[in-house]
Amino acid sequence: MTAAEVRHRVLQVTDARKRLLDLIQYAQRNSIGLRLHGGDISDYFKVLVRHLLRLSKSLTHPHRKRARILLFSLVTAVGTVFLTGSYYMRKTYKRLRSYSQSKPPLLRRTRSQTRLESGARIMYISEDKVSEEDQDDRSGAPVRHLDGVSSERLGRTKKIFIPKRDGDVFERDKYLFKSVETSYEPHSQLFYSKFLNQMSALIKILIPSWLDKNVALLSLQVFFLIMRTWLSLFVARLDGQIVKDVIAGRGKGFLADLACWFIIALPASYTNGAIKFLQRKLSLNFRVYLTRYIHDMYLDERLAFYKLIFDTQSDSSVIKNIDNSITNDVTKFCDAFCSVFADIAKPVIDLVFFAVYLRDNLGTFGVVGIFANYFLTGYILRKYTPPLGTLASHKSSAEGDFYNYLLNMSSNNEEIAFYQGTEVERAKVTELYSNYFDNSLQIDQSKFNYTMMEDYILKYTWSALGYVFASIPIVISTLSSKENLENSNMRDFIVNKRLMLSLADAGSRLMHSIKDISQLTGYTNRVFVLLGALHRVHFRRFNYGAFVGMEMGYGDSKDMVRGTVQRNFHGIRFENIDIIIPSRRAGRGAKLIGTLTFQIPSVIEPSSKSSSIQDFKKNFDPNVPLIDSTGASLLILGPNSCGKSSIQRIITEVWPVYNKNGLLSIPAPSNLFCVPQRPYFTRGGTFRDQIIYPMSSDEFFDRGLKDKNLARILKEVHLDYLLDREIGCSYMDAVADWKDVLSGGEKQRMNFARILFHRPRFVVLDEATNAISVDMEDYLFNLLKRYRFNFITISQRPSLIKYHDMLLEVDSSGSWQLQALGTVEAITSIDHELDNLKGKLADVVKLEEERKALRQKLEVS
Repeated sequence: MTAAEVRHRVLQVTDARKRLLDLIQYAQRNSIGLRLHGGDISDYFKVLVRHLLRLSKSLTHPHRKRARILLFSLVTAVGTVFLTGSYYMRKTYKRLRSYSQSKPPLLRRTRSQTRLESGARIMYISEDKVSEEDQDDRSGAPVRHLDGVSSERLGRTKKIFIPKRDGDVFERDKYLFKSVETSYEPHSQLFYSKFLNQMSALIKILIPSWLDKNVALLSLQVFFLIMRTWLSLFVARLDGQIVKDVIAGRGKGFLADLACWFIIALPASYTNGAIKFLQRKLSLNFRVYLTRYIHDMYLDERLAFYKLIFDTQSDSSVIKNIDNSITNDVTKFCDAFCSVFADIAKPVIDLVFFAVYLRDNLGTFGVVGIFANYFLTGYILRKYTPPLGTLASHKSSAEGDFYNYLLNMSSNNEEIAFYQGTEVERAKVTELYSNYFDNSLQIDQSKFNYTMMEDYILKYTWSALGYVFASIPIVISTLSSKENLENSNMRDFIVNKRLMLSLADAGSRLMHSIKDISQLTGYTNRVFVLLGALHRVHFRRFNYGAFVGMEMGYGDSKDMVRGTVQRNFHGIRFENIDIIIPSRRAGRGAKLIGTLTFQIPSVIEPSSKSSSIQDFKKNFDPNVPLIDSTGASLLILGPNSCGKSSIQRIITEVWPVYNKNGLLSIPAPSNLFCVPQRPYFTRGGTFRDQIIYPMSSDEFFDRGLKDKNLARILKEVHLDYLLDREIGCSYMDAVADWKDVLSGGEKQRMNFARILFHRPRFVVLDEATNAISVDMEDYLFNLLKRYRFNFITISQRPSLIKYHDMLLEVDSSGSWQLQALGTVEAITSIDHELDNLKGKLADVVKLEEERKALRQKLEVS
């Protein structure tokens, strides 16, 4: 390129820049009356802000409205840029700080939180990762991510402390939910006392105090809603002014007003986005508060998740589909509640602002006519609104039934395949889906006539009335100049029409919210029923669904559950306890065993330690037996359905002691380990998690324990061959569906591995060896005796007598007999059992002879 061409290009750029500056000066001179020539950019902004402030304070300046619009847009833009820049600068600073450290602190985590002994929780949120080259695990296993899947080690983590929730909150809320449940009388479909009372109880959970962050979010949302209405007024006036400029042929005024239109669009768009973001953020916060509130009652030491099956007062669909209630119903309730709040708050604010402005243009008669139209429309729509709340509740219940049945099929697919039950399962799934489809279709059908009537009134009738009300100032106008009359009427008509349309839209959304509120009532009722049931079962004196006289649910349970429980005892003692199945009849229900009395060990030393002797801080050695223990053992023997497993339910306090003279004495939870009939394995957990259950992996590593300790335990129960599936101890980190990977015998031996790991003083085994070979069963019971565990075995096999010191025989009639093995009575009982076995063997000989005779007949024929 030649010098002349370069010079020509520079002149073009300079000329274009000059024309742009001239255009900016022309625009600001004609729009806000600001005249500037030259000067620095910082000085320009100072002069501009001062000029806009001066015009905004003026009451008579013609550019006052434009100055306010520009000043408001400028402040909004600067604030947005400042907040966004601060956020990204802070994020960049944290990232650079993490990179500046040569070796970040390493932390091994398998889960995202740890529960402390005080009940508080510590959550760990990862910020960045460290490569696999820096791995240095104290147990020799690969590092895992928070979700238990990734092989990368966590680098920096953010630690959040969540204090324990005050237990008195649940006790206070229990009476609040009780009063709401017993006070409502549903008469109306909308805004009836039941809905308002339920919502008032739930609000105390969603917004626990006036200083809560949700109050700030609600305040911000209301602020932006008011701001959007205020901006709508500006836009309406600006719209009318633009139309007036076009008709009058004022080109400069049109361009200036059009520039203001594009400027005011920036804060208007930001306001709309902020409202949607705050609505979603508020919904998530409400869901977090409500879910944590439910989890704190549902999953605590009072075993509410188990006792829910005995709450006969609750809606069966909520209890049967408890997983659907905790997940879907809570989410739908929070979303619907925040949506209804925004759908009601915005129209109400619009109605107030627009009505005040329109009163000056339309007069009192016009505003009264508008609101009379609203009240009449609201009455008609409310009268013909279908019961969407009830229909939504039925649909949610049907959806939960359909989902849970599919989940049950997935969990038992192998058994169904063995039974060849495809046809039966398909028929049941089809039936449940048809029920869900019918409920969904019923909602759509009920909305059809309502939607048609709603559209006719809100869209067409209101539009026609809007034109009528907007023409009022034109009809009664008495301006002197005809030209000014036409221009003024055109501007007023455009402004009034736009405001009337906005007012009609506000009223339409307010009327539409009637339908949304009706749906919200269904979600509110299901969530309230769930919380009411949790409060009942979480109550310390829960009566297990008993119905005595007129007392039910929250009634005083002293006359229903009258037994005494002594905790932190040095043994396990039953004294005059009636084993009764929990039911509505309470102590008068079905009695399995009467006045049961036994104690293990038979003699309790006062000096016996009440806490576990295992020191997790030291290297764990499973070969060291329990000290200060004689290793007493009791066998509970009896036929099926005689109440043997119910004894274990009493020990773990999942069943109550009804009779008032019954006394239950149990050790501390750390000294008691109960093994159920069906071994339990956590889903999505590692092989390590299965051995140390119910301890978490976080606690395992925090206490300084190592995988080699678990390998020694597996060797004790002859499961060490499982580790050969991977190199070294890496199998400890394998994640699988362990209930399907392990065989029946391996599952039961895993229970014994858990016993050796936790080292409790007392163990209760319920049919814990029925899937294990005889030689392995002999080895495991001798292992328990070698380590001096005190254990109770529940079984129906007399062959286990040789491993126990005492025998408790229970028959199907509920009578029982306790005897010490080795005494004359015990020997007589064993001899009697041997005689029975000999009789059965004699029958086998007879059957063999009959089989031979049948074969001979077949050969002859």
